[in-house]
Order: sequence, then structure tokens, then C-alpha cells
Amino acid sequence: MKNSTFINQTIRIAEIIKSGFSASLFTLVLGGFLSPVPVIAQHGDREFRNRENDQRDRVEQPRHENRDNHNNYDNKQRYNQPPRTEMRRYPGNPAPRPRYVERNTVIIDRSRPSWQYASLPRRNTVIQAVPSTSVSIAFGGINFRYNNGIYYKPYRNTYIVAPPPFGIRVRYLPVGFRVVNVYNRTYNYYNGAYYEPVGNEYVVVPPPVGALVESIPDGYETLQINGETYYIVDGVQYRAVINNGEIWYEVIKVG
Repeated sequence: MKNSTFINQTIRIAEIIKSGFSASLFTLVLGGFLSPVPVIAQHGDREFRNRENDQRDRVEQPRHENRDNHNNYDNKQRYNQPPRTEMRRYPGNPAPRPRYVERNTVIIDRSRPSWQYASLPRRNTVIQAVPSTSVSIAFGGINFRYNNGIYYKPYRNTYIVAPPPFGIRVRYLPVGFRVVNVYNRTYNYYNGAYYEPVGNEYVVVPPPVGALVESIPDGYETLQINGETYYIVDGVQYRAVINNGEIWYEVIKVG
């Protein structure tokens, strides 16, 4: 009788396992005692198979690398900006050429004595009309026209670019003038003219001997004496000298 009961209980356990109950604790009554027998889910268990199917069906979303852009994620875990893609080099897709930005480059040729004033009209040049910004200055019986350091003298029905006459006065110094110190005296130099302050104006004075300037007016003449070159402009004689490693021009004779 006892054997028949044990066989019936065993058959019942097999039916329970087959029906899909797993990891359950079954109570068996053997010989009048309660004996707990744990039943462990086998590989063929339905719940195990369901978990395995869920893991197999789960598709991992692609991960985007964020090496350089340093983008932030929003609440939906998406990039605010697309990741940067790198261009690979192969015969059909050569490496991109570097892009160059063109800029206006000014090359200064300091080999010419007049390099600083090369864009200004040269001495004794005849022009048909003076700039509209020029002002009239009467001096020595001549009605000069003056425009930012350039003096225009009437010549027939035109004008000629004239050297600055000594003694003429202007209200404002030219834009770009240089300060020159000679024997404790200060001069304001621009394009061959030397100015000294007089009241509220500036008067053109003769160039001081020994003055050093970076550049002289265009329209100069050259003179060779004992193998040395001199430059003459407006009746003033200059010679090239080295000043702080650069070529400057020294006034050595006036008139």
C-alpha cells in the first residue's frame, strides 16, 4: 500500500513539473511525515525559455561615440547634434585639401629711400585738380593748396606738387608724422617737411643737420661721391646710415 502511494506521488510531481511550475517547493507526504522537496527549474522549463527568448529578441541600440563634439544628451537619450564623421582616405575619396583664407598682405620694400611715402605724389608732379579736402593757404604772394602734408602750387591752369616752403603755417600736423629730436630740440617730420609748434599752429622750418628720418620724399636725386651715395630732395642732402640695425637717412647739408 505504501509503495502504491509513493508511486502515485511521484507521478503527481512529474505532472506538476511538466505543466510548467518551476522553482516551487512541493510537500510530499511519505510515511506520515511532511518532507519538503525543492524542485529546481530545468533547462526545458517554460519560464526559463521565456526569459531566454526575451534576451534573444532584445536588440541592443547602437552606441554613438562622442569623442570631440562634447554634446549633451537630452531627456530622450538622443544627441542634440549628430556625431562627427571622419573622412577616410581611399582612391575614390582622396584626403580633403586644407582651406586657406586669403588676407591682404602689405609687403614693405625698405630698400627704397622713399618707401614710407611711395604712395604720395612725388615732387614736381603736375596734376589737373587738387583733392576736395585741400585748404587754401596764402604765403609769399602765392595761393597754395594744402592737403595732409602735401603742398600744391598753381601752375598755369593746373597745379604742381611743391616742396613745403619755409615759414608757411598750418593748423594741423599731417596724419602719420614722426617726432625727431636733434640737439634737445623736437621737430615733427612728415614727407620731407619739418614742423615746429608756434602758438596754435605749426610752422615749416629748415631741416636740422644731423636729423635722422626713416624715409625721404619720392622724387629724390642720387649723387655719387667717393663711392658713397647721397640723396638730394628739396635742396636737402641725405646719406644712408645704420640706426638700430635699420637703414635711416641723415641730414648732412641744407641748401
